[in-house]
Amino acid sequence: MIAVTVFNGWYWLGGHYRLETDILAMLPQDSRDTQVRDATRKLADSAARRIVVLVGAPRWSEARDAGDRYAAALARSGAPVTLRYTVTDQESAGWIDFYSPYRQQLLTSAQVDMLGRESTPALAQRALAGLYQPMGMPRLGRWQEDPLNLFGQWLGERAGQSRIRVVDERLSLSTPTRSYALIMLEQNSPAFSVSGNLSPLLDQTAREVRRHAPDVDIVTAGIPLFAAAAASQAQHEVHTIGAGSLLGIILLTVLAFNGLRPRLLVTVSLFAGLGTAITVTALLFGKLHLITLVFGASLIGVAENYGNNYYAYRLGRPASERWAMLRQQRGVMCLAFMTTAIGYALLALTPFPGLMQMAVFSVSGLLAAFLTVLLCLPYVDAGTLPFNRFAHRIGGLYTLWPDMTRRRNALLAGAACLLILLAGLFSIKTNDDIRLLQNASPRLIQEQRQVGQLLDMPSPGQFFLIEGASPELVLQREEALKSRLAPLLVAGEIKGVQSVSDWVPSARRQCANFAKLEQTIYAPGGVVDQVNRQLGETEQPRVTRTCQPLSIDSWLASPVSEPLRAQWLGKLGKQYASIVMLRGLDNPAKLPALHTLAQEPGVRFIDKVAEISALLAHYRQLMSGVIVLSYALVFGMLWWHFGRQAWRALLPTALASLLTIALLAVTGHPIQLFNILALLLILGMGVDYGVFLLAETGENKHRAFLSVTLAAAGTLLAFGLLALSATPALSAFGLTMLLGISLAWWLNPFFMPPPPSNHSR
Repeated sequence: MIAVTVFNGWYWLGGHYRLETDILAMLPQDSRDTQVRDATRKLADSAARRIVVLVGAPRWSEARDAGDRYAAALARSGAPVTLRYTVTDQESAGWIDFYSPYRQQLLTSAQVDMLGRESTPALAQRALAGLYQPMGMPRLGRWQEDPLNLFGQWLGERAGQSRIRVVDERLSLSTPTRSYALIMLEQNSPAFSVSGNLSPLLDQTAREVRRHAPDVDIVTAGIPLFAAAAASQAQHEVHTIGAGSLLGIILLTVLAFNGLRPRLLVTVSLFAGLGTAITVTALLFGKLHLITLVFGASLIGVAENYGNNYYAYRLGRPASERWAMLRQQRGVMCLAFMTTAIGYALLALTPFPGLMQMAVFSVSGLLAAFLTVLLCLPYVDAGTLPFNRFAHRIGGLYTLWPDMTRRRNALLAGAACLLILLAGLFSIKTNDDIRLLQNASPRLIQEQRQVGQLLDMPSPGQFFLIEGASPELVLQREEALKSRLAPLLVAGEIKGVQSVSDWVPSARRQCANFAKLEQTIYAPGGVVDQVNRQLGETEQPRVTRTCQPLSIDSWLASPVSEPLRAQWLGKLGKQYASIVMLRGLDNPAKLPALHTLAQEPGVRFIDKVAEISALLAHYRQLMSGVIVLSYALVFGMLWWHFGRQAWRALLPTALASLLTIALLAVTGHPIQLFNILALLLILGMGVDYGVFLLAETGENKHRAFLSVTLAAAGTLLAFGLLALSATPALSAFGLTMLLGISLAWWLNPFFMPPPPSNHSR
């Protein structure tokens, strides 16, 4: 205990703790497909610290001024963010200067088609007409070097992939009714950081801007806003769930055990358990998930069971009998601990890193609390503990249960249970959609959607993963995929394709473009020669005569790659990889066609939403089988101790679990993985009630029932409060526990052996 205390002091007070709040860290990682995992992670990391702010007004001048005021207020605040709002003429020219040396190798698909379809005289007339047009695409460089202005058109098509424009040296976009100033924020602290919550500052800045311009609308979006809201909510739940559970348990134990001294001594075992759980988990995993701490707060209700059981049997006995009493109870307490630990330990069989951490946290904490009660409490326990009226009444409730040995009572109870089970059987539905775990506020979701629509952002949840043995092969496969996607673009099935090869064509494509231009434009008798003859000019273009392709490494090293840099994954294992993203993918009916297009070497269509949902469904089915196995293991342990009476300790919990699922189904709650995981713990704790009741007879039956009732009340306080959590997974888990533990406590007395015939009930 001294070592645990020292470690926790160093860990928390010394600032060495690391809290993980990313919900993705809880989800299963498919070890068979590290490329998909790494691709998804890199795509998420690229946006993990970015916040987009759109300041809108009916006229651009109003939006520009409000955007300036917003940016200035953020700069004055000293917030840990990097602000990107303006683009100077020099920065714009830098983009053009970067691509200019490769202009002879950069052609759009339409330009390649035109050069192959039209004759050289027709192309020359097109170039000549362009010289006399008063308006048209701005020309970059000397006319002779690009008579058809192909480079300007190529840049124009690239710019058309985004709705963002530079106006008055500011990032902007516009709709038919409003203009928006665009402000990009890069959070310097980790996105999933409680201390890095920028939402209050952004709200305050927006209010300040609206005081000067009431008609301005300000829309914000970004992962840090969702992360901050989730972290703040989880932190709040740690306090409320833990405090609510602790206060309720203190009240119960003070009333049952005549004062604070038993409460304080049981609290020692509780803190020993929690401190040990934090120590072991931090040493094994390196960091704690905040959800683990929320779950750990509910561990209070379970760790209380051992101390409560000790004092339930200590009531009404002199201090001198405590060792003999503990020796009598030790075997049953050990059996109860092992059956509970099985439920928690089986969480480690799941592929969820967060749930594996919860399993380690729970088992180590319960073991420490159990050993503290067994080895420490008797040394500091002293004095008398009278069996007070409250404790006597709670224990005496056992006599109020109907006698199930009477045929009529048994038939009525059996018929009621059967009716509920049948109703649940016909109502049960499963839903493993990962989106059920989403619990962000409607305002955040609405603003995220609005920004996505205004910026015409591609879908981050569905994309093509392109792989190849070299960067060149990856780029070639990207280009082949875009050719297959072209009919869908024409048909309006998708709105756009965003890929690295749009900006860095493969070397094969660049050299093919170079050869086409050399043959059609610059060779003797080409477009330049024919136009010169008609104009009476003799100056020849100063162009490169050898193909020198733009490389992916040069592009990545330049600032021009920043918008799409995250889509180039680089080398993953033995393969290089990239991501091709789609815009306008808003209809699930389009997904089968995209899967069909991916039936080529090195090309896969990834639907992360469907993939994770399928994994959740798979593990729901797997854990259902684990529950059956755990029941078999627990029954074996009970048979070893109770023999033919073992079924009486197990059947009430099994029936409680079935009734819980039936009640959830009847009330319209779909069954998901987190409901199934709760059934594991219902098994571990519900069987304890049967063990304590079955092991006792006579007066001790009242003591056993007092212990069971206090244990159930503590568990209900802990897990019942989880049902109120705004985190959907925890809420489903808590609601299942609330129903299951209540039913297990209520059903167990029905299955106990009847008292001797001469015993008055």
